[in-house]
Amino acid sequence: MVDYRCVEDNMEELNLALHRFHQNIVEPSVHLCRDTIAFCMTQVILPLMEKVGELDARFKCAFPMPNEAYFEGMKTTSVDEFELTVILTNLLPMKVFEDVGYQNSNFQCYGHVIAHPAPHHLGDVVLESGTSQGLVSAHRIREMFAQLVIQAASVLPVLGIKIDVVYREPYTVVKILRSPDLFFFELVPAFLFEQQWPSSAASWPEATNEWLTDLDASFVKEMGFYALAAPCPANPADPSLFRISFSRAEKYLLRKVPQPNPDLPPVSRKDSEKILRIIREADKDDFGLVSSYHIKTVLLHQCMRWPDPMEWLPEKLTERFLELFRDLILSLDRKELPHFFIRNCNLLRLYPPEQLNTAAAKLKAIYEEIILAPSKSIRLSVD
Repeated sequence: MVDYRCVEDNMEELNLALHRFHQNIVEPSVHLCRDTIAFCMTQVILPLMEKVGELDARFKCAFPMPNEAYFEGMKTTSVDEFELTVILTNLLPMKVFEDVGYQNSNFQCYGHVIAHPAPHHLGDVVLESGTSQGLVSAHRIREMFAQLVIQAASVLPVLGIKIDVVYREPYTVVKILRSPDLFFFELVPAFLFEQQWPSSAASWPEATNEWLTDLDASFVKEMGFYALAAPCPANPADPSLFRISFSRAEKYLLRKVPQPNPDLPPVSRKDSEKILRIIREADKDDFGLVSSYHIKTVLLHQCMRWPDPMEWLPEKLTERFLELFRDLILSLDRKELPHFFIRNCNLLRLYPPEQLNTAAAKLKAIYEEIILAPSKSIRLSVD
């Protein structure tokens, strides 16, 4: 890693470059994404999901909407790519989650969904034979959901917009063309388990502080979790495994918090993460296996280390960004990145060591390029 004295020498230049990048690239990108999400959700996705519910009432969906630009379960991949968790509210009125990862470390963050009797037919979504008999099939739900969305798109009248839907395992991809713009929404069906908490996360949190208070921890556990119909990389052929998602809790914990002075803008802990994510999107080849979720996980651990909101003010942006980047590289070097909620789950465990080494080396080179010549760095260019 670059000499610490170089960081000190270039701190003023780096600070200026990062703030300029945040103002000219990050903030416009955030506003653009909000506008895109609001338009595509209200004009296409919500009508599409409503039509899906008409075609098969079992697949009726829900989208809590605090405001037009915020949709629960939405993840922004880039300014024109989004991932959306679709909550299936009718299919399984009574269900139980079995945390397989709690029993077998090979399947950490995954589990089974067990259906209780329902007023409608479930035979086509429940496995009939083998060791998984009686379990809900994540694979069948993905396929059936995709076929319903494709059918719904074929009969949905949307003026001035072209819609195309394809099933690209495990996602149902909705392509929305509003000339000249093309947007992609990757839909993932899921079940919400409110007021429940996975067994493998029972020890969370190990500690509380000013950022993660006892009240926050209690509230997060009441929010529950999603069981996403997404395949397990440790055993992609197993149709019965659902991925645990804590996206509701993560959004809550990373929310903006007001400052004591109401005239000042709220404190955002995500500014450094947004910068690093945009750098990643522009340089996916060098970032390789590093996902936006890896970056978010490092950020969550960082928030735990810096609970005081004053450590996340704009004047601390450079410090937090450098630390976030260094911690990400250190995780790759150590080949270990603990899940924030399931501490025994190493998010890097399934990657070959040579891939982790390559990613670490490339990220070190990017880090040093930014540090040594911030104003000349192509990663921080605003042109």
